[in-house]
Amino acid sequence: MIQLPHFLSIFASTLKNYMLMLNCNLSIIQGCLDNYMLKIGKVEINEIEANSALARAGLMDDDQSRPGRPLREYLSSLRDTNLLPQNIKQLQGLWRIRHSKTVMKVLQILQF
Repeated sequence: MIQLPHFLSIFASTLKNYMLMLNCNLSIIQGCLDNYMLKIGKVEINEIEANSALARAGLMDDDQSRPGRPLREYLSSLRDTNLLPQNIKQLQGLWRIRHSKTVMKVLQILQF
C-alpha cells in the first residue's frame, strides 16, 4: 500500500512535469503563430485560423468536422490552470489570439 506522503510527492512531481510540458508547447505554438501573423500582416487572429496555421506547420492536427476544436480544447485547459498568456483572450465563447509582442502593460488606477 502506498503511503500518503509518498503518493503526494509522486503527484506533485507529475503535476510539475505536466505544467512544464504545457509551457514548452505553448512557447512553440506562440512562436509559430507569431511568425504566421507576421507573414500575413495581421495582429490578431481567431482560433480557427490559428489551428489551421498550426496544422500546416505540423504542430497540432485540425478537426475537419469542427475546425479549431483541438486548439480551443488546449486553450481551455490552459485557462483552467491559469497558464493562459495575456495575448490570448476568450470573449463570449470566441478565442482571439494577438501577436505576443503587442501586449503592453498599462497602469490602471481604480477610483473608489
